[in-house]
Amino acid sequence: MKSQVTFNTKANLFSQNSFGILHQQENVELEITIGFNNENYGWFELFDIETSGGNWYAEGGLWFDGKTLTDYDGVFSLPFEIVEKLEELGYNADYAK
Repeated sequence: MKSQVTFNTKANLFSQNSFGILHQQENVELEITIGFNNENYGWFELFDIETSGGNWYAEGGLWFDGKTLTDYDGVFSLPFEIVEKLEELGYNADYAK
């Protein structure tokens, strides 16, 4: 069942820690890839196109029970653009909302 989908989008991004927002940038053009290894596990990777991930980069795992997202890791909150694409692909991503 290995497959993947890659798409480009624009997003407003920020990084923060317990002291507050460290860096933010609007309208960042991103390349996002979502991969599916099998019906229970997938992954994602995203990076800013301008610096090939030098400024913005994230990756992580996606766990599924059939077509329902049950867990993820790699980021504090799963980016909206990934949640939206999963739903377009027929997955229930309510867990990440």
